[in-house]
Amino acid sequence: MFSKYNICFVGGDRRSISTAEHLKNIGFNVSVLGLNSHGKFTEYNDLQKAIETNNIIILPLPITRDGVLVNTPLSNERYYLSDIIKYKPALILGGIIKGDLKETLKKNGIKYYDYYDSEYLTVKNAVLTAEAALSIAINETDKSIYDSNSVVIGYGRIGKQLAKYLKALGSKVTATSRSEGTLATIESDGIIPLLTENCQNACYNADYVFNTVPYPIFDDDFFEKCSEEMMFLDLATDSKINLSKAQLRHIKCGVYGGLPGKYSSITAGNYIAEEIIKYLNQINKEETT
Repeated sequence: MFSKYNICFVGGDRRSISTAEHLKNIGFNVSVLGLNSHGKFTEYNDLQKAIETNNIIILPLPITRDGVLVNTPLSNERYYLSDIIKYKPALILGGIIKGDLKETLKKNGIKYYDYYDSEYLTVKNAVLTAEAALSIAINETDKSIYDSNSVVIGYGRIGKQLAKYLKALGSKVTATSRSEGTLATIESDGIIPLLTENCQNACYNADYVFNTVPYPIFDDDFFEKCSEEMMFLDLATDSKINLSKAQLRHIKCGVYGGLPGKYSSITAGNYIAEEIIKYLNQINKEETT
């Protein structure tokens, strides 16, 4: 059944390679562009030819970092979303298709599916992100998680999973939210609740601070008041938190995006492949009824 699909992956990280391998192993015809696969797949070097030759184009998670170029961390090639639209693929599958891109695809009559709309995949991705963040915290400091003070800013999918892991490892965990209902959930989960707007004081003497909210929340002098022994991990890559003052004080810090692709690419790629297969199975079912 799957052999009727000719798929080309355009861009992506190691998750895309794992997804491609999974799909190839079950019978899909798979090729790549802008994804250094070391000869595992047929590799195109021309975007137009790749689109004209294949009936499905798979874009990465996330599709783009800047809204203009396809996310291609494993390649120096640059592929514009506008060119992909110009060549009119029969079907685009991608992760995080934002509103403006959706509208452009609709206007151009291009069928698309956002595999990251799946609640199953977003939850699994949160688990892998939390695992990776813990790995970084453990391996890049001389402290243990056990008996530490941790602050998790935001209690969405990633924050909740991260707080759960930290608590299980023996950390004293504070988690924040702007919602009173979520604060009640945090407390019922056995974690110290705190309004996000009041989190700065809790962070000053923390061993680990994990930010998961996509907006700046700290005063300009925040890092000047923090312990130099703290580690600050910004998991929300679009938070616009300025880490330069933390770096001046030699506080260990960083912006950590795309962690599943760096730390658990095989598992993450398999999860994406499962969502793609579910979608294509649904299409096949609709076509035969």
